[in-house]
Amino acid sequence: MAATDRRVRRTRELLRRALVELILEKGYDRITVQDIIDRADVGRSTFYAHYTDKDDLLLSNLEELAATFEEHMERHFASRAEPNPVLAAFQHADRQRDLYKALAGRRGAEVMRAGLRRRITEVLTRRMPEFLPHRDGAVPMDVTMEFLLASLLGLLVWWLDNDVPYTAEEMAEMYMRLIVPGVRAVYGM
Repeated sequence: MAATDRRVRRTRELLRRALVELILEKGYDRITVQDIIDRADVGRSTFYAHYTDKDDLLLSNLEELAATFEEHMERHFASRAEPNPVLAAFQHADRQRDLYKALAGRRGAEVMRAGLRRRITEVLTRRMPEFLPHRDGAVPMDVTMEFLLASLLGLLVWWLDNDVPYTAEEMAEMYMRLIVPGVRAVYGM
């Protein structure tokens, strides 16, 4: 049983890695199942024993990324006196750089960017009320969340796609310098 589990994990990892490499090289829309199995060096029947098509494989990558993002965020919040969700997002993207570039970057599928965005929104929506107090006359929380998320994801994708020389910490610090004054003014912080 354990040997089977190892083989299954190994095969899935080979297929995931092949998909990510191919997305980075060719873009998602130009990849075929044949390209994936050739790169992973597995048979067609092996591929279909694990996934229904390339979209299914892509979705499994997104789920894995989203799960590790949520775990990273929770560890970050638990380990810091003053958690910084922006820093946590940039650090996670840096640790999973190729996967983020493949799924969220300009070569990835739009459906994946939307899915990743949805999962990050879920995590941040649970946590942001801790940082933004309710205040009469403030911009509604949903508008604030959309602004923060759109700017964060835009900057994150730009950072990854262009391989700019800034660290995750520098990117988080610059993002915070850009948005904090406006958020503080709106929420009277």
